[in-house]
Amino acid sequence: MNDSEYNGFGEEEITEFTPTEFSYGDSTPSTSSAVPEEIPVEVMFGDEKPKRRKTSEVSYEDKIPVEFKEDKDDDKDGEPKGKNAVVKEIMSWVRTIAIGVLVGVFLVVFVVQRDNVYGDSMEPTLYSGDVVFTEKISTYFHSYERGDIVILDGEGMEGYDRDEYLIKRVIGLPGETIRIADGCVYIKPVDSDEFFLLEEPYIADEVQTLMMTAGIEKGYDEITLADNEYYCIGDNRPVSKDSRILGPFTEDRIKGIAIISVFPFEHFGLIG
Repeated sequence: MNDSEYNGFGEEEITEFTPTEFSYGDSTPSTSSAVPEEIPVEVMFGDEKPKRRKTSEVSYEDKIPVEFKEDKDDDKDGEPKGKNAVVKEIMSWVRTIAIGVLVGVFLVVFVVQRDNVYGDSMEPTLYSGDVVFTEKISTYFHSYERGDIVILDGEGMEGYDRDEYLIKRVIGLPGETIRIADGCVYIKPVDSDEFFLLEEPYIADEVQTLMMTAGIEKGYDEITLADNEYYCIGDNRPVSKDSRILGPFTEDRIKGIAIISVFPFEHFGLIG
C-alpha cells in the first residue's frame, strides 16, 4: 500500500493549490496584486522647517461635557463662589456699616449734634419740645456773633442747679460793656465811650428786659465783659434764667450754635 491509499485519497483526487488561492468561508479567493503606497518625502533645504499636514483643530475644552465646565467669567473677574461669595458679601456689609458708624460718631462728636429744647425761655423763637441741630465747628475757632443762639453748659455756675444745657441768645461780646436799664439793652463797644440801644426784632415790642434783685446785687445790670466772656439772654425775657442771674458765660461753656429746627415739622427751618 502506498501513501496515497493509506490516507484515503487517490492520486486523482488530490487537488493542488497555491497560498494565493486559499480562502476561508464564503470569501472569494483573489490574487494579491497590491502595489505599495508611495509616501511623499519632504525635503528640507537650509533652515527651512518641514511643514506639517494640517489637522482638524479640536479644543480640549470642547470635549468636556457642559455640566463639568467651569464658569470662566467668575474666575476672570476674581469673584469667589459658594461660601466665599457669601463671606465676601457679609464683609462688605460689615465694612459699610462700620464706616457709617465711624462717620456718624465723628459728626456727632466734632461737627454737629442733636439737641432738645426744654422750657419756654426762648419763645417765640423756639418752643419746648423742639428738636434742633447744633454745629460745633465754631467752638474750635471761638467764632460767635451777636444774635447767635448757643448751647451753654451752666454746670457749677452760682444760681444754676440743673444738669441740662441751656439755650440762649448772644447779646454781648468780649470786651463790651452791657447795661440793662429802662426795660432795654444798651451796648458800649470796645474802645468807645458811647452806648447804643440794641435793636431786637426777635422779641415782641411790648416785652421788656428787666433785672432781678439778685442780679443787680451781683452787678450784672452793667458789666464789662472779659476777653473770653459772652452775655447771653433768652428771648422770653420774663421767664428766662440767663446772664442777668448767672452772670456772663466763658467761651469754654459754649457747646455749639443752633442752626436749624427739624421737629416738629411746622417749626422746621433755619434758626435766626
